[in-house]
Amino acid sequence: MSGRGGALTPEGERYPPAPHKLDFLPLEPPAFGGAQPIADGVRWLRIPLPMELNHINVWLMDDGDGWLLVDTGMAQDVCRQAWLELEQHALGGRPLRRIFVTHDHPDHMGLAPWLAERHGATVWMSEHAHRSSGEFLRTEPRALEARVHAFLHRHGVEVREGDSARGDHRAWFGGWPALERAPADGDVVEAGRGRWQVIETGGHCRGHLCLYDAERSLLVSGDQVLPTISPNVSVLSSTPDADPLRDFLASLERLRACAPSTLVLPSHGRPFRGLHARLADLEAHHHQQLGALRTHCTEPRTAFELLPSMFRLVPRGFHRLLAIGEAVAHLNYLCAEGDLVRVVDASGVARFVASRPGPVAG
Repeated sequence: MSGRGGALTPEGERYPPAPHKLDFLPLEPPAFGGAQPIADGVRWLRIPLPMELNHINVWLMDDGDGWLLVDTGMAQDVCRQAWLELEQHALGGRPLRRIFVTHDHPDHMGLAPWLAERHGATVWMSEHAHRSSGEFLRTEPRALEARVHAFLHRHGVEVREGDSARGDHRAWFGGWPALERAPADGDVVEAGRGRWQVIETGGHCRGHLCLYDAERSLLVSGDQVLPTISPNVSVLSSTPDADPLRDFLASLERLRACAPSTLVLPSHGRPFRGLHARLADLEAHHHQQLGALRTHCTEPRTAFELLPSMFRLVPRGFHRLLAIGEAVAHLNYLCAEGDLVRVVDASGVARFVASRPGPVAG
C-alpha cells in the first residue's frame, strides 16, 4: 500500500523516503539453508517467512564448542525446514548453545522453544519481552478479539459482528520458552569473538535489545533500524494510552552514540553502513507524520478519519489494525506535547483536535 509516508507492508512497516544513500555491504544474501561470513566469528543466515516480508536475517556467532544464535524465525513449517537444512549445511556439527532473542515478535522468537529443545540451548531475552509474550499467549482468544474490537471502535472503525481483526497470531509462536537469562541495558555478551554491549531500545516494542561491538563497530539492530523500511511504531490494544513514538525517537538518539562507521546487521534487508544518516531519515519521517496530523486536526477527528493524512490508501484487516495503532501512537505523542486534546463522546469514540488554532488542512 503506497502512502504519503511510503508503503505499508502486511507487517505494518513503511517504506519512507530515504534521502540519504546507504553503503550496502557488497555481499549477496545467503541462500536459505546457507551461511555468509560477515565478520570474524559472525555468520549471516536467512530464514524464509510465509508473508510478503519474506525473510528474517538471523546471526550465528561462535560460542565455544557451539553457537550463539540471534533470533529464530517463526513457528511455521517453512522456517523449520530451513533450520533442518542449516543444521546439515551451516552449523558444522556444532549445537546451538544460546539463543538471544532481540524482541518478542513471532518472527524473532517463534522457534525459540523448538530450537532450544533440539539443541539443549538456553534462551536469553529481556525480562519485559519474556513476560509480555507469556501474557499474550495466555490471553483467551475471545478476550483478545473483544479487546481489539473495543480499540478499533474507540478510534472510529465500525466493527461488524463476525469481523476478524487478526490480532491473534499465536500460531506463529511455538510456545513460551523457559528463560535462562534476562539481559538488561548495559550488560555485555561475549560471543562471535567479540564483546557485545546490550542496548535496550523502545518504540517498536518494549524490551527490544540491540547488540553493539564497539571494538569492531558492529551493531545487531533487530527491527529498530532497518535499511529501507521503517519499523511499525504502534499503540497496542493492551496499552491504549502508551506513547511508543516518544520511546522510539529517544532510542534513535541513544543509537547515535554508536560509531559513524558502524556496520549495521538488521533483521530485514541487507547489512549496511550509514547508521547516523538512517537514524536521521527515520526521525525526519516521523516528524513529517506528526506535522501532517497537526494540520488535519483543526476539527475533531478520529484516528480512522486521519489515516488518509498518513497513508494514501486506507488498509483493511490486520493492515488496518496496524495503521490505526501507528496513527494513535502519533496522536498520543501530540496529546502529551499539548498540541492536541482527546475528546471522548458518549459512545466511547475518541476524537483529536488541536488545542490551539492552526493552519487549515488543504
